[in-house]
Amino acid sequence: MFVRLLTIACVLAFAGCEKTDHDSIDKWPRTEKGPGKLKKAFEDESLDADLSAHAAVNLIKPPLSQEAEVKNAFERMSPGRRTQIVDKLAPRLWEVARVENEKKPANNTQITAKDALVTIRRYADDNQRKTIDGYLIDWYGVYAYEARAGGGQYSGATVARLVGPALTKKLIDVVNTFIAAPGQEKSKFRINDELMLGIAASGGPEGIKKLLEIVKMDRGDDTLPARAIDALYKTYVDPNGLFDIRSAEPLEANLDALVALAKDDTQKGKVTNDVIALIRAIGAPKCLTPLLGIVATPHRSSRFKYVAANNALRCGGVKAIGDVVRALPDGAYVKDELTGAISGEIAKMTPREQVLVTLRQLLDDKSTVARWTAVEALAAMKSVEDQPKIAALSGVKDRLVGYWGENAEGKQDPTLGDRAKELAAQLQGK
Repeated sequence: MFVRLLTIACVLAFAGCEKTDHDSIDKWPRTEKGPGKLKKAFEDESLDADLSAHAAVNLIKPPLSQEAEVKNAFERMSPGRRTQIVDKLAPRLWEVARVENEKKPANNTQITAKDALVTIRRYADDNQRKTIDGYLIDWYGVYAYEARAGGGQYSGATVARLVGPALTKKLIDVVNTFIAAPGQEKSKFRINDELMLGIAASGGPEGIKKLLEIVKMDRGDDTLPARAIDALYKTYVDPNGLFDIRSAEPLEANLDALVALAKDDTQKGKVTNDVIALIRAIGAPKCLTPLLGIVATPHRSSRFKYVAANNALRCGGVKAIGDVVRALPDGAYVKDELTGAISGEIAKMTPREQVLVTLRQLLDDKSTVARWTAVEALAAMKSVEDQPKIAALSGVKDRLVGYWGENAEGKQDPTLGDRAKELAAQLQGK
């Protein structure tokens, strides 16, 4: 009699006696109390890990779309249990995320599962992470990369930064296929920013080489060089919060090509400036020698020497002041540009005494621009003790060509002596 009553009770209150198995887990998303049961099944550390992983997948997928709940539960979970769950959850998510046709974009359910793979990656051990990365590489390293890269909470570039160089070759294959695609006799297909950023962010040196090749391509798109270099700039100089800056080893492997591009005065100013910044990103001491060579290179852009010198100073620091200033070529210099990019940069450097020693040596240099730079920097540093040395240059007749820049309005450029006298008077009044 008792058994019959218990059976009837279970029938009347089925939810309370329902067994947690795969069939039940697949049914629960369609029931009112199902989400709560799925959460309980996922968080129950006494339950078989595969059942908990199955529950997590159903929580993550639409229509429930409760990835945040799953993530929070992972945070509360014991480390050992997390490892067990990730081992079962990753392949289940991949079955949902997989897009069979590499030329097709992903649907919302597939994107959600892809995002979940990225999320659980942080909880994975090394072997599990390799497996997850393999899934992500297969998901992104396809012809439809651009269609997939913007979907979900993690962009293609963000994932490329995570999984690294293993994705580089696949994305190079994608862009090569795109470049060689038929039907471009009259008009070339546009190489989009997302694909180039993915190549850069993945961090393989061959990816940098490919982007530098793209800069040189004639595809009827005059924005292409700047966009290709911008992808590298975002990866190695300023990602603007998109992902962590990559270390510079891949840049170093392409240093000669970067230097050649920096010296190419057919490029637009932004391309040149960004390439010089990329060379600086390689870091001292390796960035200094090439940047010094760039400083001394003739260029059609009047701003080239300021950008090159500023980056060389920021690369080499105090010890490089003398070499950078002496590398400045003869010619016209605008006072505001020189003080902003060169002497002003020097004046901010530390240790102060070491800076002053170098600047005092430059006061005796044969180069007019070297002495002028030293005078401006000493004055900016308010080095009153150097006022007599600056005043001693008052008789120098070398003309500071280009001093006024576009604001000349008929004014004659001053001599180095004129400027030294003016700055010495300012220091004397301190």
